[in-house]
Amino acid sequence: MEFTEIALMVSHQDDPARIYLQRKEKNLNYFKVHLPRIYQMLDNLMLTRAELVVTPGEKDVDMTFDGRSCYRGLAREYSRDEVRDFLKDHRPDRRFLTYSPAWPSSYNKQRFAARSIQRIIEMSPVTPENFQGYKRGSVFPSIVFLGCGLGFHIESMVEQATIVNAIVVEREPEKFALSLFTVDWAKICSTFQKKGFSLNFAIGFASSEMELRDLLSRHLAHSVPLYPYTTLYYNHLADIELARVAMDVGRDLALVAASWSNYDDELMRLKNSIANCRLGIKYLPRRNLSGHNKPVVIVGSGPSLDERLSSLVAIRDRVVVVSAGTGLRPLLTAGIKPDLHVELDPNYMIYELHSELGSDLLKETTLLAGNEVNPKVASLFGRAYTFYRFDSALSWLAGVGQDGFVNCNPTCVNAALSILHTLGCRKIFMLGTDFGYVDNAHDHSSYSVYGEKAVGEVAAGLRKWVGESKRQDFSVPAASGIGVVQTRFDYYAAKVNVEGFLREIARKAPETEVFNCSDGAAVEGALWLAPHEFESTVNRFTHDEMTDLENLIESNSRSISRSTLDDAMPSVEGELERGAALLKKIISKERLRGRKDLALLANTLRLVSKTSGLTEKKPVTAAQQYQSWVLGGTVLHFVHVALCHGFACEDEDLPAFMTTWREGLLKFLDEVAEHFSGVVAEQERLEEDPWMKMNFESKEPGWS
Repeated sequence: MEFTEIALMVSHQDDPARIYLQRKEKNLNYFKVHLPRIYQMLDNLMLTRAELVVTPGEKDVDMTFDGRSCYRGLAREYSRDEVRDFLKDHRPDRRFLTYSPAWPSSYNKQRFAARSIQRIIEMSPVTPENFQGYKRGSVFPSIVFLGCGLGFHIESMVEQATIVNAIVVEREPEKFALSLFTVDWAKICSTFQKKGFSLNFAIGFASSEMELRDLLSRHLAHSVPLYPYTTLYYNHLADIELARVAMDVGRDLALVAASWSNYDDELMRLKNSIANCRLGIKYLPRRNLSGHNKPVVIVGSGPSLDERLSSLVAIRDRVVVVSAGTGLRPLLTAGIKPDLHVELDPNYMIYELHSELGSDLLKETTLLAGNEVNPKVASLFGRAYTFYRFDSALSWLAGVGQDGFVNCNPTCVNAALSILHTLGCRKIFMLGTDFGYVDNAHDHSSYSVYGEKAVGEVAAGLRKWVGESKRQDFSVPAASGIGVVQTRFDYYAAKVNVEGFLREIARKAPETEVFNCSDGAAVEGALWLAPHEFESTVNRFTHDEMTDLENLIESNSRSISRSTLDDAMPSVEGELERGAALLKKIISKERLRGRKDLALLANTLRLVSKTSGLTEKKPVTAAQQYQSWVLGGTVLHFVHVALCHGFACEDEDLPAFMTTWREGLLKFLDEVAEHFSGVVAEQERLEEDPWMKMNFESKEPGWS
């Protein structure tokens, strides 16, 4: 039965039934106006597994799911007792442990923003030696409700406690649908409509661990850094699997803070982009060209490439070969010069790594580099072009946002897949794109820059650095359909983005076929080929011809004025001043008397920083969008420090720390526009510009 038709089936019941039906209609109307995404899901929902049980004469209700009682007829009583136990277990003065705060070593780069944050941490009373967890005081900074059920526990918690940020997770939408009969969602949501508060819903069908991980990752990532650092889990009805996966996702998302956009790194990307623009390097715009069936092989650097590469050698002259990022070196080691190389990494180290290969080895290969890639890299290749990403504020600042490619993140494989499909490629083979590994000691090809057989001092240094920063593993189904492989959050994110892209092109270009020729993780939408199936499948399409890839790119490439980004800098500088002034206004006027005030200000800054809200003008210009992007991620780093160190403080130390933090952030905002102007005003020649030798970990030029 359709959820929205239930009222017709019970419209002649007694008064208690009408009360439930009226509440459902009220909630539906609320969601229709305020949360249309939720309403659309409910409007199309068929109830086949969940049922609300209302017994005449009884004060309590029940829910059955697949015919089994969830509350044994006592939903209200069960939820009341559950809330009582939760509040008892999480008393205001009881500390809880999640993940440690950032320490001074986390921001030890000699860079402008990093040093500003490091000074605050150095003055914090919380140290690795005395850190004992977080104390919530009179407020819950963040709660994740694992399971909605009939919603009584959420209603009770909101009535009894102050919750700054809440996320309601329900992996069975039918259960959430029944809560519309039992609780007043409009009233619950109104609590979170006040300044500094937020409520989000993560509702979706998720029966498998992978589906659960995807549901949680997509929704919980928006609440970082409140989640997972100062978050408590409320596990309703003791869903053990949901709790376990949520904890795993929390471990992964605890790493998100390290990958936020931030002022220091964005300056490096901007300087590279300005240099590429000044050099007059043409860019490839996004154009949906006519499809062709010439087989194209995208080569990554996954561990299965070591066993699979010989099969590519055998058919090299029948396919177009595209190396993606670190997939380049294994190909060259095997004697295969790719037709095209796709690069995203802006570090100067990429130039050094490729230089180790020899001066002429890449001259037969065309480079297609993100606009933020170090401009020196282009000199190593025969031809070089840039491309822009649709979701990058820099693309719009350069005036080519509409030409930007979609789905290019987070890896070069994602970018290559998106670009090649736009160029008309309809038969795509992915080789060495494992998105996982059997053994975490062997998570790349042996001949990649991360592999033990790669030669060169720069590659050796990179391997050492990566070896010291291994991440949490978890299992996903293997591509072969037999068993599982291990993966980690960044690999998994790349895989999920590939799968999303494949679903999209399946609708728009159903003739497209993408083959997974790697022995790592299963990729939904890409047919796995065993090693012996690779060549025979390629041979099905080798009679199809296409315009030479190099000429195809050249004929569609475009130029922009060499001064485009230079000309945009005065506007950006002005917007940085205005954005910083708006943030200072927010930070200065808010009172900071305790943990509740700190949580509300932190959440306000989080919400402002994750939108284009750092401007008071609408519509948002490209310069405003860029300054919001540059400042937003940096402010989140400050928020992260405020939350973790603030909630870890003893009561008597908290006022002094909050003063230190506020003064440090205000000082950064006072100085950032002037610092930015000084950096972008430099007009040194490419060979003499010290910014052209920058890596993310490098010392800032002129630092003293």
